[in-house]
Amino acid sequence: MTTPRSLVHYLVLMRVTHLLAAMACVVAHAAAIPTAFAATAQQPTEVVPAKKATVEVGDLLQATEDVSLDEATIRKGSKITVSKKSKAAGRVFLDVALADGHVVRQVPLANIMKSFERVDD
Repeated sequence: MTTPRSLVHYLVLMRVTHLLAAMACVVAHAAAIPTAFAATAQQPTEVVPAKKATVEVGDLLQATEDVSLDEATIRKGSKITVSKKSKAAGRVFLDVALADGHVVRQVPLANIMKSFERVDD
């Protein structure tokens, strides 16, 4: 049978053990934080502008491949301008102006995204 004195020693020992375990966790966590910051600080950071996911009126687009729009054939490298954007039945359509002034109406946005990329003036 245990005496009250040995029970007190046991409880003190358990409390000290828990305290030491908690201190070890705090020290390990404190040591990990500067290491994590150092690892990210050494990595080169480059800001890459996000590519716009859609096309807006006035955007200049360049063909990435030969493509037919309506009866017009657009050669790779040719440029078109978005003149109107509309939505019908949950789909987005564009009117695009060709270099010769002809406007191709109601071209699905999905077709434009596959064959054209946005360029600066």
